[in-house]
Formats: sequence, C-alpha cells, structure tokens
Amino acid sequence: MAGIRELLAVVLGVLLGVALLVAPRTALQLSVFMGPTRRRRGEYGTDDPISDTWTWVVRALGIACLAIAAFIAYQTYL
Repeated sequence: MAGIRELLAVVLGVLLGVALLVAPRTALQLSVFMGPTRRRRGEYGTDDPISDTWTWVVRALGIACLAIAAFIAYQTYL
C-alpha cells in the first residue's frame, strides 16, 4: 500500500529533476557549489560565467532525479 512518504518522494524527485533540466544555470547559482556570495564586491551582474561542463553535469543530475522518481513510482504504484 502506497503511503504519503512514497508520494512525496516521487513528487519531490520530479520537481527537482524538472527544475534542474529547465534551469541548470540558475540551480548552479543558487547552490553551494559555486562558492560564497557574501564576500563579493562589484557591480550587479558581474558574476563569472558558468561553464557548459557544469551545466551538463546539472542536467545529468536532473535526469538521475527523474529516473529515481520513476523507479520509486514504478515499485510503489505498479
């Protein structure tokens, strides 16, 4: 019998996966992997550009989140 825990795992996995696929650069800017932003000085919009390699890594993580959510949904609801 499926519970609320499984449903939340599937929903959160899908939401995170879609967010990482749709906006990988924004996810990187919001993450802790890009370094602290409190100590920066300068003008608005002068952040260093994010490399395409990191963008593809984030997209791969999004696909992994979707795959895990699909696996949990398959095991729970089928």
